Amino acid sequence: MCLAVPAKVVSIDNEFITAEVDIMGNSKRVGIVLTPEVEVGSWVMVHAGQAISVIEEEAARLSLSAWEELLRGEQ
Repeated sequence: MCLAVPAKVVSIDNEFITAEVDIMGNSKRVGIVLTPEVEVGSWVMVHAGQAISVIEEEAARLSLSAWEELLRGEQ
């Protein structure tokens, strides 16, 4: 089973094909080779240090809500 988390793209480094993203308030650098269409301000799903897909903001918000519930131990 693979788990991915939504992240908002803060900046892009085209030289190294990476992006700085915000994941629930934490900054992380991820690879964007699988998502060449990504832009600053886009939402992406991140798995194993890679942005694996670009998603709509509403989908990101729903996923973040589910993650927050999970992390709080709610069901």
